[in-house]
Amino acid sequence: MLQRLSSFTTCQRAAATFLPSSLSLRPILSAQSPQSLPTIQPPTTTTTQIRPRSSRSTRGLFDGRDVRFGNNVPFSLKKTRRKWSPNVQHKVLYSEVLDELIKFKVTTGALRSIDKMGGLDNYLLNSKHVKELKTKGVGKEGQGQQVRNRIVQKLKHQERLKREAVE
Repeated sequence: MLQRLSSFTTCQRAAATFLPSSLSLRPILSAQSPQSLPTIQPPTTTTTQIRPRSSRSTRGLFDGRDVRFGNNVPFSLKKTRRKWSPNVQHKVLYSEVLDELIKFKVTTGALRSIDKMGGLDNYLLNSKHVKELKTKGVGKEGQGQQVRNRIVQKLKHQERLKREAVE
């Protein structure tokens, strides 16, 4: 009854997928009651994890850019360490709400984002890169966060004056 299998034919019987009756899993599973099983707790925070920022990026508007590190890899495959610095420019930007010019260290990517969002005030109020420093609990507020707080205070003051004028 035994057939000799050549290397060109397929195996007619799959690997054993059964357990002998002495090794049944039913007693093991039934011994554990649902109360004894550990409960899985959902995460308590819903914020996304943001990579930590350097103190340099808190001193201006860097739009999430920071120093990156890596290797130069030539044809010989001998790696040498290097770093990529963000393209930081010193600019004076105008805030319409505060009605003043403010000096910033700003990356070219942040300048582009400021243009897309319609001005410095909109960028500071709506950009996640300005807000994240506050939510992550970085030791000190960045320059962007400080100007943002001034803008928010000025807008609240203007709203209060409008309400008082109506009443």
